[in-house]
Amino acid sequence: MTAQSNSTLFPLLFVSHGSPAMAIEESAARKFLSKLGNTLPRPKAIVIFSAHFDVHDDVVVTSGENPATIHDYYGFPEALYALNYPAPGAPELAEKVVVLLSEGGIKSRLDAGQGWDHGVWIAMKLIFPKADIPIVQISINSQLGPEAHYRLGQCLRVLRGQDILIVGSGGISHNLRELFTKRPDPDRAKKVNLFTEWVCKNLQTSNIKSLLNYVDDAPYPLFNHPTPEHLLPLFCILGSAADNESIKRIHQSVESEVLALDAYLSD
Repeated sequence: MTAQSNSTLFPLLFVSHGSPAMAIEESAARKFLSKLGNTLPRPKAIVIFSAHFDVHDDVVVTSGENPATIHDYYGFPEALYALNYPAPGAPELAEKVVVLLSEGGIKSRLDAGQGWDHGVWIAMKLIFPKADIPIVQISINSQLGPEAHYRLGQCLRVLRGQDILIVGSGGISHNLRELFTKRPDPDRAKKVNLFTEWVCKNLQTSNIKSLLNYVDDAPYPLFNHPTPEHLLPLFCILGSAADNESIKRIHQSVESEVLALDAYLSD
């Protein structure tokens, strides 16, 4: 990355999108996200990685002009299925993203038919409710590890100097089996807290090596993430950070003892 002061770079943002019910039910995380947009500079466009766009092949980049809102969940109140987020796509930016990924040795393809999954539209509807900022979404791959997603982010660092907001939407902890079990782990709140505090400390100190090796270094990694898809967007954000750039926690809340909904912003 060419030398550039952090003050000229657009922020990096990671949000925990939680349950789809966040779109209609009050919570600390919902309240926080609803106010967040007023504190951020207005981007020309948004590039976002969501835990729910998981493709086990070449990276997919959305390129439609008017992507649909996807209601990719079951068993929720009818009101949740009536919501839409008509944010436009950004075909020219999508083509630029494909070029940047190719220059970084990453194969990708455009998809004009892919819509916004709930990891995208619920978070963006709360942060930017007018739906007037163009979006490009990039797939993750849960069959690959943190380093592959870190490299994705590295390829896109240059976009931060072009007033583009890079966002990761996932969850700092995500163990649905524990959330709904009839026999909860008596230490589950402790296990979530130890893991989330470890993540926070290492993001603030830019300890990239340990973060990329979280499965071995972090406390209770597989309890907090039995599958990795909700944490992988964080590594995309980490890869887009400048050298030694700190990423600080701007929100902390936990629902039902196991669903940590922390949010992070580059300093």
